[in-house]
Amino acid sequence: MKRSFYCFLAFLILGIVLGLSNNDNPLTKTNLASKNNSTSQVEVDNNNNNSLYYIDEFPAPNDTAALKLRGYLVYKNGTYTGGSLPNFWFTGRPTRFPAFNGADSDYVASDIISAGYEGNIDNWLVLPSLDVVALDSICFRSRSPLASVFRDSIRVMFNPLGGTLPSSPGWIELGRFRVNNAGVWELSSFVIPSSALSARLAIRYSVVRSGLNGIYGDYIGIDELRVEGQGVLPVDIASFTSVITNNNVTLNWTTATETNNSGFDIERRDARRETLASRSGQDVWSKVGFVECNGTSTTSQNYSYNDRGLNSGKYNYRLKQIDFNGNFEYFNLSNEVVIGVPRNFELSQNYPNPFNPSTRIDYQLPNDGNVNISVYGNSGKEVMTILNKFKTAGYYSVYLNASSLSSGIYFYKITFDNFSSVRKMMLLK
Repeated sequence: MKRSFYCFLAFLILGIVLGLSNNDNPLTKTNLASKNNSTSQVEVDNNNNNSLYYIDEFPAPNDTAALKLRGYLVYKNGTYTGGSLPNFWFTGRPTRFPAFNGADSDYVASDIISAGYEGNIDNWLVLPSLDVVALDSICFRSRSPLASVFRDSIRVMFNPLGGTLPSSPGWIELGRFRVNNAGVWELSSFVIPSSALSARLAIRYSVVRSGLNGIYGDYIGIDELRVEGQGVLPVDIASFTSVITNNNVTLNWTTATETNNSGFDIERRDARRETLASRSGQDVWSKVGFVECNGTSTTSQNYSYNDRGLNSGKYNYRLKQIDFNGNFEYFNLSNEVVIGVPRNFELSQNYPNPFNPSTRIDYQLPNDGNVNISVYGNSGKEVMTILNKFKTAGYYSVYLNASSLSSGIYFYKITFDNFSSVRKMMLLK
């Protein structure tokens, strides 16, 4: 392999003189657990006026071609001696270490091969242009191989003038640091000092005298890149309310202005399952719908979404506003939605009908009791029991999978205390 440990000691002082020491500290640096102990995705709370401008969790592939397709500008600004020029940004190698989250290879990486046999590494990963304000921040996670003695360095750059080249005027270094070699992904955050439109941010893998025959540098990974803060919001929500009708919820919201707005994902959280899911590290929000938007508007726009057939319980809602570049932010409904207990017993018509092979059956119970739902053929013979269980009062849904039945007319019957009801359905295969 390359260089010996003694060679490294011999040139250590030279490396310090050349500026590889970690003298400039980012705003915050916190050791976090590795992928196996990772927390769930950070959420943006609009009630606290936070905004997530940009996020990339680097799903593979992450070579230079793939990065360019996602809007990055990539540059190899160092020196190189050797054969053909390699990919200087590439998809993470799980054999070195796994990603912070997602699949093991879901991070972007770079290493000493960027310098060939010997040279200086100065690989730039320039983000797409963003509108930012003072005190916003860029944060990301990084790490090197466990116990690596050939320490790597990263610099973080900001250009309020929107320069796209390393040589463009206006670049400001926000800070630099030595990459963590303790076997964990380390979170680093850097404050953006001034407001700017179409500004550029860049991460630089910067090491002198690297390469196979060099002295410094090894291998780095970068994951979960974010730009966030309290600045310019692409969409201004003027109101967000809910209306409950039996077990249906209508969400209404109004925007004052919109910029580059693709649409809204509607996400719901069941409060009954929140505690258990949170303890297991799962994301307790689920997407239930999407409302398309038209881009940019300087006038007020009204939107609505109907969430139907909910079971009794407590729910939270939020809007995930997505722009045409894939960036997003969240807007939370301030109140909790409570679906109560129905006043009457009722069995609804299955949907869809006709069906193949699955259909949904809704029913409601005004009080507690044992519930039986069975399916009968056209001759009156019972062919299947869907449910036979004690249920508390509330709204419910049950799904029928009729893949084992042949096409034809069937009847489903619910029996509950002194009540019973029958409806007809059609299976078409």
